[in-house]
Amino acid sequence: MGATAWAALVLLGAGAVAPVARLVPVLVSLAVGGGVTLESAAGPAESAEGSLGGLFGGGGGLSLGLAGEVALTPLTLTFLGTAVLAAGFFRPLRRRARPTPAMLWARCGGALAITAVALPVCAVLARGTARLPENVKDRIGERAGSGRFGAGAGGGLASGLSSVDFRTDVVTTAFLGCLGAVAVLAVGCLAARRTTLPRPVALGGPRLKWHAVLSALTGTAAVLCCAVLAVAVLAAAAALTGRERAAEAAGALLLAGPNLIAALLTTGAGTSWEAGVRRLRPEGGGMAGMLGAGEQDGAADRDRVVDLGHWAGADVPLWVLGLLLTLLLLLLAGYVAAARTPARTVREDADALLGRHADTALRMGIAVGAATFVLPYLARGSLRIGVSLMGSEMGGLRAGLDTSPRLSALTAFVAAALAAYGGSRLQGRRARRRERPRERPVPRPRAAPSRRTRSPEAM
Repeated sequence: MGATAWAALVLLGAGAVAPVARLVPVLVSLAVGGGVTLESAAGPAESAEGSLGGLFGGGGGLSLGLAGEVALTPLTLTFLGTAVLAAGFFRPLRRRARPTPAMLWARCGGALAITAVALPVCAVLARGTARLPENVKDRIGERAGSGRFGAGAGGGLASGLSSVDFRTDVVTTAFLGCLGAVAVLAVGCLAARRTTLPRPVALGGPRLKWHAVLSALTGTAAVLCCAVLAVAVLAAAAALTGRERAAEAAGALLLAGPNLIAALLTTGAGTSWEAGVRRLRPEGGGMAGMLGAGEQDGAADRDRVVDLGHWAGADVPLWVLGLLLTLLLLLLAGYVAAARTPARTVREDADALLGRHADTALRMGIAVGAATFVLPYLARGSLRIGVSLMGSEMGGLRAGLDTSPRLSALTAFVAAALAAYGGSRLQGRRARRRERPRERPVPRPRAAPSRRTRSPEAM
């Protein structure tokens, strides 16, 4: 995770904002669910440009403050951390004899102990000072300068608040990281293949029922994430030729490639996604109203918001492409899940409430519906920076990728059930064709050739 985060930051040129050694722990903390807090305040002893007196042309006095937060989960780093944890936990079990439940619990305790120690250390290191990019300072300055005191106030504000202090919440990072590790181990015990597990786990009801579906879905997700990583590596190779856009694309994919895939797939299920940049305009009143921050100056016209679902890149709405890709992937997942489902005996088939294909479709629909409900909250991200004076917010900037799940989980359940049913039926038909003996024509016995005996009279 750290190596990938470092490579992405270098490709994005993040060293001009803050030291990369400080930003790497920040990204790792964000990948496990932690949040980053931004905070900056100009002291009375600083230059007049960052104080209230500076806005009036004087010096010293009451200071302005800048605060914000970053809420983003780079799912590429999350995937890599999950893969390392799963490989380190389950791969050694392939070569062992049947382990005991006590050994499995001991391995779980060791994995959680390492997580509980490593993540707080990483969160403690994730703090420092970052310089605001020029475009962000310009936007904040324009907003502050749109009041009654003119553009000079905005320029002074932008130059006075040119940097922010960032830090990560240690408790939240450690708690969510340990919770994520527990979820990975729990799902892995149900979905892991070619792994020797204790008999109560291997022959338990949850694993026998959910192993085929969860292994197919986790395998599909892993293939998608690996494909994104491969594209990022190709873009990084193209960046070595001097193409700056390729370097930026590679850095973005190394951090948030799976986020884009999740947005695309959930858009097909009906999730509403919006990407854009908005300016924070507080209501008038108080000191902010005196400075004119509550006035409508046409800033709303400069907000950029794009509805991804209805965005048409190739004359086809994105939600149509997402729906088609989702159905195709679910069809393949249903086929694989049906192939990995053990054949039922005659008695089991008679006692079951649903047929083999309907049972696979139902479980696939439940798993995909739950994932569609959770994924939007993991894939979205936002950056918020606000300027405050005497406790009143004067304005600010908000950018990111926001979502509204609506009834997408129900839509995903129906689509996954139908696609998985079709994939299961297709696999069953193909399996019957393989098991059916080839009908060969029965060779007919050949009649013995009659020999004509010629009589002397005929001669």
